[in-house]
Amino acid sequence: MRKKIHIEHKQKIALVASGGAIKAACFHIGVCIALEKKGFYFLGGTKKESLTPPERKLPIQTYVGSSAGSVIVALLASGYTLRDIVASFANPKKANKKLPPLGFRDLFHIALPNFKRLLHLFQIRKKGVATGTLESLIKNVFSFGGFFTTVGIEQYMRLALPTNCFQNLSSDLFVVASQLDYSNKSIFCKYEHFKARPEHHAIYDGSVKISQACAASTALPPIYRPYLLKSRQGNLYYFDGEIRETLSTHVAKDMKCDLVLASYTHQPYHYTPEIGSLADYGISYVMIQAIYQLIEQKIHTSKRLWQNKIIALDTVNQFFKDHGLPEEKRKLLCEELEKKLQFNKDIHYIFIHPLPEDYALFLSDHFSLSESYMIKMVQSGFKSAIYHLRNYEFHI
Repeated sequence: MRKKIHIEHKQKIALVASGGAIKAACFHIGVCIALEKKGFYFLGGTKKESLTPPERKLPIQTYVGSSAGSVIVALLASGYTLRDIVASFANPKKANKKLPPLGFRDLFHIALPNFKRLLHLFQIRKKGVATGTLESLIKNVFSFGGFFTTVGIEQYMRLALPTNCFQNLSSDLFVVASQLDYSNKSIFCKYEHFKARPEHHAIYDGSVKISQACAASTALPPIYRPYLLKSRQGNLYYFDGEIRETLSTHVAKDMKCDLVLASYTHQPYHYTPEIGSLADYGISYVMIQAIYQLIEQKIHTSKRLWQNKIIALDTVNQFFKDHGLPEEKRKLLCEELEKKLQFNKDIHYIFIHPLPEDYALFLSDHFSLSESYMIKMVQSGFKSAIYHLRNYEFHI
């Protein structure tokens, strides 16, 4: 039996939720149910409301979301309970009157073609060099931004939220979206002038509404057309919040959180005899596997970087101890290394994702609103969270 990892007296806890459409939204709900079972409590609501957590509970009061994850954390930060959210998603007939049920009309607004832009695009492409290649043919055929728009999602969130202003929330909410025409991502929140570290190519922006930020973050290509947003950065198009970075855990770090709970569904398929090879299931599953493998590699690279920093500091500490070097010098050197490496030894990360053998989740649809389907996705999130949290003991 593995030794329990004790996590004590954390001052600021964050929940980071990634994208993945309805599948990911339901998975996050299951993860949150498991977190509640483990003693966590989701603080949310407006500044007019009391945000005192129940006794002997671990309060989560910082929320970071991308794409589908942005919808879930926005609802939690706004004060909706898990019971409210589950009813709205999986059982619309029992949905809370304050939180209307989410339907296909909210998810799928047809993106009508802009003929003026198409004509302009055609004129530009006539000047291209390779106009007769297969690649050019494909580009011309798919001269549209997406099949649908996220206008319905913006309208749903605007009606559902008790406040549409980040600044009016008692908890901290961060919604991440990628800029289409620049190599930056925007982090929409209440902190207008906060500066992110340069390596993340991120801009903190407090000039937009929550509903607009969620619509921008959920614009997943090629399903959804990029979302035009007017902010202090100008009129820019945005799309999926995880294009540049899969998990924006650095946002929680920027906000001085010392426990970061990250939930994501991008778990590649692992071969099982019952299912066989994905080569037999068609190009769509092969593409999903390729995307998931790419995302998994990015997450693993980030984890290894963090682990290497721990190893470097442990090596320095052990070297000073083995050679009887002055304790004062060891502390000074470690403090300097922590600054240079941007490392905080007090931060603890817990990553929650589907189990490799959970092929049912991998093969399932991303956009189904079937009640039985969503219940299965919630159950998958719950089981995954219980599995990943099994070796931890949390203390207030």
